Amino acid sequence: MANPRSRNSKKSTAKKSGPPETGASNKAPVIEIEGEVVDSLPNTTFLVKPLGPDGEPLRIATGDSESGDDPQTILAHLSGKMRLRFIRVGVGDRVRMQLSPYDLSRGRITWRMRAERVER
Repeated sequence: MANPRSRNSKKSTAKKSGPPETGASNKAPVIEIEGEVVDSLPNTTFLVKPLGPDGEPLRIATGDSESGDDPQTILAHLSGKMRLRFIRVGVGDRVRMQLSPYDLSRGRITWRMRAERVER
């Protein structure tokens, strides 16, 4: 008796599912900003204070009626590749994160900035 898999050894000509090849994506664009980790929470979740290009705290209009005196924080989780590679993030680290345009109060940490070296 012949192996049933050997009879159908021709490659499939069906088109793979996925994003179109024209380069257009149906995903919403993400917003990348830098920030500083303020607090560490369970399950690789962090409170991050957004920072502008000059290092000053950045205010993002989220639609919440918060007071203007408190520093704004974003609840961010560690990205999957950072978890797989065991990249450690601690309080005080500068990170790059992505925000969804749908909810600006939550984000994903995608990069940990290198600490500036102190010359001795």
